[in-house]
Amino acid sequence: MELLDIDKLRLFLSFVVPGLVVLYVRAQFLTGRLPAFGEGVVAYVAVSCVYYAFALPLLIASQHATGILLILVWITLTLIGPALMGFLLGLNIRKGWTQNLLAKYGIGTIHPVDTAWDWRFAGKPGGWVMAVLKDGTKWFGYLGTNSFLSSRPAERDIFIQQVYEVDENNTWTPRVSGVWIAHGELQSLEIWPDNQQGEIGNDEEKRI
Repeated sequence: MELLDIDKLRLFLSFVVPGLVVLYVRAQFLTGRLPAFGEGVVAYVAVSCVYYAFALPLLIASQHATGILLILVWITLTLIGPALMGFLLGLNIRKGWTQNLLAKYGIGTIHPVDTAWDWRFAGKPGGWVMAVLKDGTKWFGYLGTNSFLSSRPAERDIFIQQVYEVDENNTWTPRVSGVWIAHGELQSLEIWPDNQQGEIGNDEEKRI
C-alpha cells in the first residue's frame, strides 16, 4: 500500500504539477483564475504532456543523474521549467504575438481572454477615467497603482484612487478622496491613457 501511494505521488508530481504550474503562471497574465481541480485535472495532464515534449532533452539527461543532481533536475522539471513556460505563454497572450502572426496570413483565432474587462484590466490599470453609473452619475478620476478592479466575474467592483471635480471649462480639480463603485452599478468606463492627455498642471488642477 505504501509503495502504491509513492507511485501515485510520482504520477501526480510528473503529470499534474507541471501542467498546474504552467496554467497558474499563465493565468496571472489573464484573470488570475484557475478551474476547480476536478474540472481542470485533464487540462493539467494535457499541458504537462506538451511541456514534456519541449523538456525532452532534460528528461533524457536526467536518466543518469543521482543524488542532489537528480533532485535539482526534478525541481527544474516540475517547477522552474513549467513556471518559465507559463510566463512565456502569458506574455504571448498579453503581447498578442501569435495572434498578430496568424493575422498576417489571414488566420483568425478565438481570443484566449474571456471578456473585454479581463483583457483591459489584467495588468495594472492606468489612465484618466470617466465612470458613468446606471443612474447617470459621473465620476471623473485617475486609475493608478493604488486603484483596484476586481477580476471576479460575479463581483466586478472598482476602486478609483483619486477623484476629480470637473467644471464647465474642463478643468480637473482633485478631491481628497477616492471612490468605490459596487458591482452592477457601472454603465460605462471611458479611459484616456496618460500619454494621450493634455498637459498635467500643478497638484491643484489637470486640464485635458
